Amino acid sequence: MEVHHHSHHPKKWKEYFVEFLMLFLAVSMGFVAENIREKHVENERSEELIQAFIIDIKENQKQLDSLILQNQKQSSYFDSLSIVHATIKEPIDLYELANTLDFWMYRFINRKTIFEQMKSSGALRYIQDKDMLKAILTYEEHASLAEARSLETETQQYFDQFRPDLIKILPPSFFIYRGTVEKKYNQFNSVKNVSFHPGFMKNYLLHKNELIKDLKNTKLSIAQNRALSNIWFHRIDRLAVSLVSQISLLEEGKQLLKMLEQEHH
Repeated sequence: MEVHHHSHHPKKWKEYFVEFLMLFLAVSMGFVAENIREKHVENERSEELIQAFIIDIKENQKQLDSLILQNQKQSSYFDSLSIVHATIKEPIDLYELANTLDFWMYRFINRKTIFEQMKSSGALRYIQDKDMLKAILTYEEHASLAEARSLETETQQYFDQFRPDLIKILPPSFFIYRGTVEKKYNQFNSVKNVSFHPGFMKNYLLHKNELIKDLKNTKLSIAQNRALSNIWFHRIDRLAVSLVSQISLLEEGKQLLKMLEQEHH
């Protein structure tokens, strides 16, 4: 009886050990499976962000293509004005200048929402290729710099120097005709814009001829022409800084897109 009583104990402990081992393995495998699943989800999310980032770069490239073309046109136009007004001896035609002067600013705005998401979510750490990661970080740094030059430096010069300096030289009729009346009149005629005050058309039709007459009769002195030449030159100088930055960023974007599309095609 004693032999049978003691023979069951070793078998029971083995069963406990096996059960414990099976439970441990099951829990461990569960952790492993969950880690694999999380890693897969993170990789998928990272890939989605990279693809969205590629789209943002392509949009930046389109914007830069257009900006560079417009800024080059403006730069060459102001360059020609600077030469003419530095050398001309007779009064310039302010009416012609009012009809041809381009007051627009073409500014670069970096599309960086996706990059900020990648940075804040930690998705950048999944980029194993260190050269690619460095290229992405460098591109964003240069894109932010190009944006700052366009939105801050160039814009500040435009509003703090360019326009105020012109106001000191050119008559009020120049700005009224060029920047306010003519554009609104054209818009009114083309779309019948009801947002215009009824008195606008009345005043425009009454005084349009006087404005044009004042422009044609106002003669700038040689000294004023020289001052205009300096204004055009300083505008070119500021545009050149933005252009260099934009052209460099465009080329950098091409190289980065090539690298990303090879890896994430």
